[in-house]
Amino acid sequence: MPKKRNVPKKRKRGGGRPTRRSATQHWSIPPKDPVRGGTPEAGALFSDVLMDNKMSCRATYLSDPLLGMSALVKSQEEDIPVLLFEPAKILAVKDTRTGTIHEMRTERLVVGGFQRLTGGLWNLEIVEGWGIYRTSTSVLLRDPEGDVAAEGNLVLDSEWVSAVVSVGFAIVLQGAPLGVRIPPGRKESDYSDQERVLEFRQARRNGILAGGIVKWGGNNRDALKWVLFPAGVFGIPLPVAYMPLWNLELHGGPEVFGFERLNVGSIGAQAVGMVANIAEADLDLERPTETDPQISFIAGYRDGSAGSPDSPFLPWRESAIRCGGIVAIAGPREMPTIVGSGSGNNALAWEILHDSWGAVVPLGGDCLTQSVEMRERRKAEGGLPLTETIELSREQAEYAEILRKKLDSIESFKVNCSYDLEELIDRESLFRWVTNMWPVACQTCGDPLGSTVDISVDGPFADGKVLLSMHHSSCRTSGVTPSGGVSMKCPTSSYAVGNLGNHAGKPGRGDVPVMIVNPACEQLQLQQIDSSTWINATLEPFKELGFISGGKTPPRKVKEAVAYISQKYLIVRVSHRFTDLPEQEWVIEAPEHVIEQVRRLEGLVVSLLTKALPTRLSHGDIPSACGDPEALIGWVPLKVDDSL
Repeated sequence: MPKKRNVPKKRKRGGGRPTRRSATQHWSIPPKDPVRGGTPEAGALFSDVLMDNKMSCRATYLSDPLLGMSALVKSQEEDIPVLLFEPAKILAVKDTRTGTIHEMRTERLVVGGFQRLTGGLWNLEIVEGWGIYRTSTSVLLRDPEGDVAAEGNLVLDSEWVSAVVSVGFAIVLQGAPLGVRIPPGRKESDYSDQERVLEFRQARRNGILAGGIVKWGGNNRDALKWVLFPAGVFGIPLPVAYMPLWNLELHGGPEVFGFERLNVGSIGAQAVGMVANIAEADLDLERPTETDPQISFIAGYRDGSAGSPDSPFLPWRESAIRCGGIVAIAGPREMPTIVGSGSGNNALAWEILHDSWGAVVPLGGDCLTQSVEMRERRKAEGGLPLTETIELSREQAEYAEILRKKLDSIESFKVNCSYDLEELIDRESLFRWVTNMWPVACQTCGDPLGSTVDISVDGPFADGKVLLSMHHSSCRTSGVTPSGGVSMKCPTSSYAVGNLGNHAGKPGRGDVPVMIVNPACEQLQLQQIDSSTWINATLEPFKELGFISGGKTPPRKVKEAVAYISQKYLIVRVSHRFTDLPEQEWVIEAPEHVIEQVRRLEGLVVSLLTKALPTRLSHGDIPSACGDPEALIGWVPLKVDDSL
């Protein structure tokens, strides 16, 4: 039996992952000259090389002439499977005091329990905690914490797999050169075995070869990759970081950090003992109370396209700083990297999400300072910059389209109302106003609602009003607000744009541009007039700004509301200074002829209503949506000077 080699219990984070650095330089091309240790440049170089785990790989056996063990193997009953990993780059570090040279990848393996090979392979020992796994296209070497230390694009043949399953382990060698990579300008056919042997001996002679006996783990079933999503995906208003669940299981599980299962409630859970620190190329989840980076680190993501102008990480980071935090989700399965309309991955993504854990993680360190400064600046400027408003709208557009299509597929839906509701609102009023609610997203978890929803009521409040809201039955069953209240998502807004005045089907100069808005699809505020009469009070605050009932009366110019144009986007911003409402921002991609009319007339009509879902309206429905007596209409001027 092979001897066992114990792994030190405390290893450097992430299998040798370098600690947080302040350097902003990233090396796509290695430097020509030596880099002095202890400098930010050295830290950046270490990080880039050590985080690159993709290597050339070859599966062979101990009898391979390359290894020089053929004579010993002949005396054994079965051949031992071997895996060779050869990185494309090596990182040599010279100790200027002793002149000793070390290779950092080799040192990382040695610290993790592997042996530095300077002689034969007969003294190799089992490296505890490490494992070899395969996927449909690659083979993985994973460390005791689950991190992938080496990955090679290699489909293992059935004979090799049968051999490794039989013995339960394989010899793993990593070094450079190792006779795996074909030299530049050469073909595999003219790359002789003798040349491979010379390369192998060179690596062993230079101390750039580490080896060990590693347990066979079979097919890899864990998620391995982090996936970042912008705000708005899955109906989550913060940027999302999806990570493999084992990242948290190493520290006691997601519950230790306050994460909650996503299929039983909203992502309203706040992370406990965890903050997000986001540098220019990586995201680290850390314990805020620990100063030692070896102890504070929990899990992290490294942007593989650092330094590229097309890298999606920088706008994701800026969005996280703008929002003041992220939503971290941990799941056991690989999440598709692309979701949304046309991707074909939506059903799978939702299935994975419902089997995951999540929590809101606040920012820490420098990111927190930047976020506070940004919020103060935004507050002083009187609102969100238009460019950020448009970007947020783009991020949420795909998710809104998914919800709309899902709702379009539902011809009717069932509403569950408990008897508790009738003690507060009479049945006739309740049934009348429920028809002004639209099952877009659950107000507890934010996921799409289906053909059955539960209606809950909050209140009555101090002003006598009550708030109706829609939820999944599993999230919040129908009833009146429990003592202490509950937290809810912001309701979904729905928009449509069009023109009034031309009935021939073609836009004309006499057309009046219109934006139709339902500001609260899944929520409705009611106010009691007498013992048996309730009115819809959802839009009442807008009357204070000058919005009037729809009908034959021309709309008046409203105060504290202004329209902007940015290329093909039409934006209406309504201030919160004279109402109890938060600041409203409605953004929609508008047809060119509508944008043209808004510019020409220097404004547009905005019609607010709850009895319709604007995204489902046709162009022929626009006039009736403005003339409906339950709608509120107003003229919103275009702020030309601030157009983008």
